[in-house]
Amino acid sequence: MLQKLGTKLQVLIEQDGEDKQKKVTFQNVIDSPPEADVVRLGEIMTELSKAGSTFDCVIMTVQSRITKEVE
Repeated sequence: MLQKLGTKLQVLIEQDGEDKQKKVTFQNVIDSPPEADVVRLGEIMTELSKAGSTFDCVIMTVQSRITKEVE
């Protein structure tokens, strides 16, 4: 049996002078969010970050659980 657990978005932002990217995570996102909306979310989060930050990408993770059905 397939059971949907949820969708997560992780926005990755490059920051001037930093080796590591800033990661902003959103849990329990709607199923199949429109691509344009996901990109816009990344852009908004970048605008809210410190000066010199640039938007890299958004990673979308969809989790499901598969179990054996009991007869």
